[in-house]
Amino acid sequence: MADNDTQSIHEAAIRELLKQWADATRFNKQDDVLVNHAPDVTIFDVLPPLQYESADAYRQSWDEWQPTTEGPGIFEIHDLKITAGDDVAFAYGLIRCGGTKSDGKTFEDWVRATFCLCNIDGKWRITHQHISMPIR
Repeated sequence: MADNDTQSIHEAAIRELLKQWADATRFNKQDDVLVNHAPDVTIFDVLPPLQYESADAYRQSWDEWQPTTEGPGIFEIHDLKITAGDDVAFAYGLIRCGGTKSDGKTFEDWVRATFCLCNIDGKWRITHQHISMPIR
């Protein structure tokens, strides 16, 4: 396990990595969304097919489900908690997402998010991402 100083450095790096992911998603910067994911990442998502077995598979599905919004969408991470060792880490929190569609209608949802990360060659990579929505 990392000492407190090292753990704080790891947590800050992971917090920044997840901020970059959220910003890329919010501004629909498709080329940047998966830049910090491992190529063999497993992603569980809200929409079918529910499980993606690589960054490429997830990237190929983007246009099928990513809503088009006027201007940047809403994609904010809230209550982010991070636990980090030297080699592995996990983070979880809530994400507020939404935006304004081209017809002027707005939409908003809250989802839960969990990330598993590995320190690969000195750089944190998301190796598992799980996004889920509570049943209402």
